[in-house]
This record gives sequence, C-alpha cells and structure tokens, in this order.
Amino acid sequence: MSSNRDSKGRAVAPGILARASRALGAAVSYTVTGDASSWFGPLDPLPPSAPEVAGRQFDFPSGYNLLQRPKAYEGTRFEALRALADSWDVLRLLIETRKDQMAGLKWTIRVRGAAPTTNTADARPDARVEALTTFFHRPDGVHAWSRWLRLLLEDLLVIDAPTLYVARTLGGQVRALQVMDGATIKRVIDPFGRTPLPPDVAYQQELKGLPAVDYTTDDLIYAPRNPRPHRVYGLGPVEQIETTVNIALRRQIWQLQYYTEGNIPEALIGVPDAWTPDQIRQFQTYWDALHEGDTASRRHAKFVPGGVARTFIPIKEPELKGVFDEWLARVACFAFSISPQAFVAQMNRATAQTAQDAAHEEGLGPTMLWVKELIDDLLAREFDAADLEFAWNDTREVDPVKAATIANIHVRAGIKTLNEVRADIGYPPVPGGDRPLIYGGNAVPLEQAAQGLPPPAPDTAPDAPSPDEET
Repeated sequence: MSSNRDSKGRAVAPGILARASRALGAAVSYTVTGDASSWFGPLDPLPPSAPEVAGRQFDFPSGYNLLQRPKAYEGTRFEALRALADSWDVLRLLIETRKDQMAGLKWTIRVRGAAPTTNTADARPDARVEALTTFFHRPDGVHAWSRWLRLLLEDLLVIDAPTLYVARTLGGQVRALQVMDGATIKRVIDPFGRTPLPPDVAYQQELKGLPAVDYTTDDLIYAPRNPRPHRVYGLGPVEQIETTVNIALRRQIWQLQYYTEGNIPEALIGVPDAWTPDQIRQFQTYWDALHEGDTASRRHAKFVPGGVARTFIPIKEPELKGVFDEWLARVACFAFSISPQAFVAQMNRATAQTAQDAAHEEGLGPTMLWVKELIDDLLAREFDAADLEFAWNDTREVDPVKAATIANIHVRAGIKTLNEVRADIGYPPVPGGDRPLIYGGNAVPLEQAAQGLPPPAPDTAPDAPSPDEET
C-alpha cells in the first residue's frame, strides 16, 4: 500500500489526503463561484423507474378496471347516499325544491348569441331550431321536459352520477336521450387514469353484481357536476354533508321515539307510605278509568285521599326542537345553496331576501349552467348544430313590483321595446311598439338619441304611444 509523508517524514494515508483535497476544493469552489450544490445540496433526483406514463391523471390502484362494484375505492356507496337522501325529510325537501325550481324555468334553443325574444315581423324561424325544440320538449320520447329533467337531476343532486343513454336510429341519428340509473354505471379508465375514447370501452353497467353491458362515450353521456382530479367519480352535495345527515337522522329517531317508545309519564303523584303495591295498582286502574277516553271529565275536579294529592311532581318536557336543529338545517341548505328561511325561528325580511338572492346565484345558477353546457354539447356533437345554443329565457324577477320597475327602466332607457316587455309578461303586441324609444319629456327614437339630436315636439313624436300605452 503506497503512502505519502508529511514534513516530519511521517506516513499519511492517501484517503485522508484525498478527503482533505475534496473538502478544500469544495470550499474554494463555493467561495469563488458561489455554487452550493456540492455542500449538503439537494443532489440529483432519482431517475424515474416507471415507463412512459407522463400525463397520468392520478395514482390509481393497480387493476382498477377489474373490480366489478361501482365506486369501490371511493367514499360512500351510491346505495348509502340514496338512503341518506330519502331518510332525512329536510334533505329530501331541499332536493325536491331544487328540482321544482329547475323544472319551472323556461328555455329556448336559438342561434348562438341571439336575443332571447324577437318581435320583428320579418324574423324567419330556423327549421333546425323548430325541430330541436320539438325534440327536447320530450327528450326520451316518453317524458315531457320537466319530468325528464327531474329524473336527471335526481342522480345529479344525490349521487352526482347523471347518466343518459343515447338511443339511435338505424342510420345512427339520435332517437332519444334516456335517463339511466347512474349507480349501476362503473367507469373504466385508460392507462393514464382518463376516460377511454371510442371504440374503447369507457363504461360498464353492473347488473346483479355482474358486468352486463359495455358502453363507449358515443353510447353513454356520463356528466358529473363536481369531478375531482384524484377521483373517478363525482362528489355530490349529499356526500359532502354525510356526517351532518347522520347526526340529523339520529336526532330525528330520538324525536320519533319520544312519541313511540318513551316511558316517562307527564307527572308523578305521591301516595301514602303505607300503601302496598297492590293498592297502588288498584288506584292507578281506578284513576285511569275515570279519565281515559273522556276528555270532558278531565276538566272536572276530583276528590281523592289527602295522602294521594299531597305530592305532585310535573315532568319537564324535553326540547324537541332547538338551536341545534336549526344548525343542521342551515348546513344542509348551505350545501344546496337554498335559503334556510323555512327552517329557522327568526329571519327579518331584508336578511331573507339576501339569502334568497344568494341561493339563486350560488345554487340555482350553477345548476342552470350545468344543464346548458350539457345540451350545448349535445347540439354540437350529436345534431351538428354548433352554431345553436340552449338558453334559459325565464330570468324575470318574481316580485311583481320589482318586475314592473325593471320593465319600466328597460323601456324608458331604450334597452327593450314596448312589445318586448309585453311579450315577457305574456301580453300581445301593440301597434308601433316594436321601435326602441328613449322616454324623457318626450319619447325619442333610439337612433336619434344616439346622434344627440333634440327631441321632437310632443305632437310630432314618431310612434309615440298614448299616455295610457306608455303607462
């Protein structure tokens, strides 16, 4: 083994010299260049051990597609979510309220970007618009729009698995959009954790615990509203408040048992100490016979031995409804963005109106957008009508006073014509009401007001409606 010697002739191991040289070199390198990579630095990352999997959506379990049960790796099963939604009456009321709100809205199919209403005499209806409007009035060929939408919203709100089967003619055209039970649909993923494209299988329907039918994305429309990047299935509002619903169910059962299983009487009455159990039983039978079934006699005074009436202990009734019940209702209402006004003790009018407006914007608005995007995608993909769109046209203010105020502002500012406002209300058009006017002292045509021209004299105002019509 070779070695070096120091100034005194002592042997020095090469390993020590090498280590000192490396340390000195690192210190000099950091001092000169400022490079700290060699001084307790992060070092280079380990080389990837997996093959080409760039773009994989999430780290799914191996063999994910082999498991037959839908939603096997995620949260609560579909059946349990449906049981929760059906068991707590408050939750079911919220779901039905949202379905009622959506089913009551009016809609139209129009050219993309066009105005919701048109009152011009030379407007020509688009044949495609008429055909598609007729189709979506009964999308599955059986149920009208409102009932068909309620079927679809049930799975959207409860399990977030709305599913449509695209029934086609022999020529491949869409014949019907049939709602399917989303709880029977198992999603299939490709090697990157995403939905396979045709002709690969994207969904399997599980029936009787067995894979019954394979579907591609051309056969089935599976549209959860709240997907997540690390999950295959959506997260609906019922699953979001699952713990709250379980607490509410147990409290509701306790309230029910108060009326069915309770054994605490309304009051306790003392008897003389010398009475035997048989004497107590006999007097109890006698007392019950006096009052049972005869409500009038309960209002009459009764003479009893002094020792019996000496002690009377009324039982305090438990609080069957309180602040905690309101809190549970508020959490459920917040999940669905519905005003909790119906479930709380006190709410002034201003607060109630604010809550109602917020519920419309935060809850009803996103649901309306989800339906619009679903139909718009169908129009573009299945009906070759990308230039058409589905639009909600019933966004009027419910309060008649507010609706009249808004209509008056729109007409006087030239935003809408008189006939457009009348059409929104449901009234027939009037002569001369198709021309937008700006109302000041006199009615001014919109194009004239834009040019800054002075208003005409009252007797020469073009198409100026009479005072009764203006009102």
